[in-house]
Amino acid sequence: MRYAKCVVCNEMIGWVGIFTNLTLSTMKLFVGVVSGSHALVADSIYSAKDVVTSILIIFGLRVSKKPINRDHPYGKGKHEFMISLMVNLAILVITGLLFYHAANSLVENSHQAPHLIALWAAGFAIAVNLFLQFYTRCVALEISSPLVMTLSKHHLGDSLAALAVMLAVIGSHYLGLPWLDTAVALGINLHLIYLAGEAAWDSFNGLMDSAAPRHVAQQIHKIALGIKGVEKVENLSTRYIGQELWIALEVGVHSDLSIREAKTISNRVEEELATFVPHVGEVNVHFVSLEGSVPELDQIKQELIKMAGKEEAGDLPTAPQA
Repeated sequence: MRYAKCVVCNEMIGWVGIFTNLTLSTMKLFVGVVSGSHALVADSIYSAKDVVTSILIIFGLRVSKKPINRDHPYGKGKHEFMISLMVNLAILVITGLLFYHAANSLVENSHQAPHLIALWAAGFAIAVNLFLQFYTRCVALEISSPLVMTLSKHHLGDSLAALAVMLAVIGSHYLGLPWLDTAVALGINLHLIYLAGEAAWDSFNGLMDSAAPRHVAQQIHKIALGIKGVEKVENLSTRYIGQELWIALEVGVHSDLSIREAKTISNRVEEELATFVPHVGEVNVHFVSLEGSVPELDQIKQELIKMAGKEEAGDLPTAPQA
């Protein structure tokens, strides 16, 4: 984390989300029912699911921070991916049902323009959600949390949904399109389905030990090759375990170096990667001697390989028995 205050935000992000989203959801549901705005009612459920996400963030961050033990040698970081997957699958089911009901309402063609109080409620929701989106995204990037990033995406979706509600209320009143409010409710559910599906896919990839993005792998190559004595980078593997990135690779060094010198180089690579690659949890760097550095050693190596092959084939003479 770059700033000391990130620690405070990390610990408070779940509670901030619960308080603000519960307040927004209650306000939008009440105003939506009073004003007759189907879109605002749907938007209230948009915020209600963020309350559930915030509760799971508190649980997920606590579980993922538990230390490594004998039963969990790689830690418990994947709990966060699992929780995120479960939340978003639940959201997919709920929004699918809401979409179905909104579609039925649109087909029945029984519409009435909502009261203008819904317009002011939607404007207030936009302002709050834009602030929460920037806030949660900052926290998610600093702690590399898939759950908090999911919440950040949902806040952005909330602000867009509230903007759509504003346009629907304006259109219903001033353009003579009372069905627009129901149509926007349908669109809100579609957007929720998209966000939940995208977040569920990201969580699934995390559970499947997905590799780091290509630009991160390129950064690792560049850092390793920048260390004096490293001639080649091979067998790079990366995977995310919760908030942390685990890295393993081999570096090629000249075969005329001593084991101590080669080990010093690999340790230096580990230090540089841990320093300059964000959110590294574990780094394993092994060194291998490159062929061709010392022709005499390469020749001896090839002769030993040939001798080993002859022994396996039984071509070498055996010692006479006494």
